[in-house]
Amino acid sequence: MNNGIYTAYSGLRAQMDALDVLANNLANLNTAGFKEEMIYFSLQNPAAESATNSSDLGSTINRSIKTQGALSALDGSINQTNRDLDVAIEGNGFLTLQTPRGIRYTRNGNLQLNSKGLLVASDGSPLLGTSGRPIALGPGKIAISEQGAVSLDGSEVDRLKIVAFDDLSNLAREGNSLLMLQNGKGEEKISNARIKSGYLEQSNINAINSIVRMVDIMRQFEAIKKTIDLVMNDINTKSIDKLGK
Repeated sequence: MNNGIYTAYSGLRAQMDALDVLANNLANLNTAGFKEEMIYFSLQNPAAESATNSSDLGSTINRSIKTQGALSALDGSINQTNRDLDVAIEGNGFLTLQTPRGIRYTRNGNLQLNSKGLLVASDGSPLLGTSGRPIALGPGKIAISEQGAVSLDGSEVDRLKIVAFDDLSNLAREGNSLLMLQNGKGEEKISNARIKSGYLEQSNINAINSIVRMVDIMRQFEAIKKTIDLVMNDINTKSIDKLGK
């Protein structure tokens, strides 16, 4: 068997993974605060680390193509909603949430008050303040300042805990616009991002670029598939010829 087939197959698999990511991006085109995931391709060479297969030929035919993803750092456009509990973050920053699974982060600033008077995100997870506790509010006029101060009837109750990350590739998606910090990778720091109350950040996805990229990936997929078909037909022909002799 021509081991190059496995390299080609890994290319097909990588293109399929990239297509799945693009489809997910486009599906969240209208999701507030959604960060586009960018896909990068890399070559891995298991033979390079193997003492039993270190020849140049072995190094070439055993390479595999892998995909790696990272969130885009670009801000999405900001739309005015005139709703007191809608907030948009300008710059590197994420709201901090307390969930049953641990700390999570989001850019979706469509906030609500639950039945217990807690300030929660769109998925119902309580927002944490800089005090380290969920932000509890009672009836009255709620206001959120540019610095993230949450006030009730003019009295500051707490401040939104807005954190930043030096490397967004350390964040992984969990669904419902939530992000989680991957184990042992990076750490959060307090952000100086500006908060705009009465606004919502839209997704930072460029629909036209995404569709163009999707068409390009599909063409590459078809090209790799045709190559595999040609190689397999050649292998089958030679096998039949040898068996016949």
